Amino acid sequence: MNPPPGTTSGFMFVANSGSGNVSAFAVSTTGGLTAVPGSPFAAGSGAEFMALDSVHNFLFVSNQNANSLSAFVVNTGTGALAAAPGSPFPTGALPHGVAVDPAGRFVFVGNQNDDSISIFSINPMTGALTAVASSPVTGVDSPFGVTLNPAGTLLFVNNLNANSVSAFQVNPNTGALTPVPGFSFATGSTPIGLIADPNGKFLYVGDHMSDTITSFSINPGTGALARVGNAPTPNLDCGSPCHMNPLRLAIAPSDKFAYAANVGDNTLSAFTLSPSGTLTPTAAPVMTGQHPFGVTFDSTGNFLYVANKVDGTISGFSVNAMAGTLTPLMGSPFPAGGQGPVGLVAIAKQ
Repeated sequence: MNPPPGTTSGFMFVANSGSGNVSAFAVSTTGGLTAVPGSPFAAGSGAEFMALDSVHNFLFVSNQNANSLSAFVVNTGTGALAAAPGSPFPTGALPHGVAVDPAGRFVFVGNQNDDSISIFSINPMTGALTAVASSPVTGVDSPFGVTLNPAGTLLFVNNLNANSVSAFQVNPNTGALTPVPGFSFATGSTPIGLIADPNGKFLYVGDHMSDTITSFSINPGTGALARVGNAPTPNLDCGSPCHMNPLRLAIAPSDKFAYAANVGDNTLSAFTLSPSGTLTPTAAPVMTGQHPFGVTFDSTGNFLYVANKVDGTISGFSVNAMAGTLTPLMGSPFPAGGQGPVGLVAIAKQ
């Protein structure tokens, strides 16, 4: 039985880089956001990227200015956060992207300034972290975004300065990483956004300075990447002088549509995903607040949210499930509850 309109269907968490904390919101069945009692919750300086352990209900937040990773236990009934024992945990220098394997065993963090990847095992009872024996992994160039395929067998890492993506096989027992054949695959300029599709067939990269999104097919046997088609520009009517500068990406749970937050012109672009992995713009981009960063769906897939860093707000949209088009929610934009909101993740109420 569906809950009545306006009741809470899930929770959303917002990393505020300027205030070093995490805001928590109840998401209603109509898309509205209401601050959770006790929000915001202290993280660390420069809190930005986040990842959820959906198995054990833990939240992990990279604190880029503090060289650490905060770990929280999520109360899935109220949305409140409680620090895990020992949190925060030291990482490498300037940690950015965070990814958790689907089984909730390991956390991976890209450390931009020392060209490494930190790997932690997760205590399934408390959320506390322990560095694994093979951590840190070196040999990457300015790692920024990190993501796993849905099976958790492959880890992909954006190499910011090398304009490439590195691919690793993940040992399911130890979390150790082994480079896949080819290892490093060329992208556009300054790859930042990074996401795998829900079926694990394709990988998408937001090329910040190229104003494009690069599509790769993923070899199911080896994990090697192959470019798919031509990279589309995010805007349908943007001339050559225009700079969109896509940052973060989101894919609809249906695997039919993808969205890119464009920090260069304060918009959100929508694309149709083809069975071959190519992206086609669906409509003209919609306006967000200033400096849109993180973008995520709510737990139902009906609503899409964007963190506007300069405004200190969250833009919310309803998503047309058939066409992928976006309509601003009533009450949007919503106050972010902290300074410099940049990261977003969502979880269902339980």
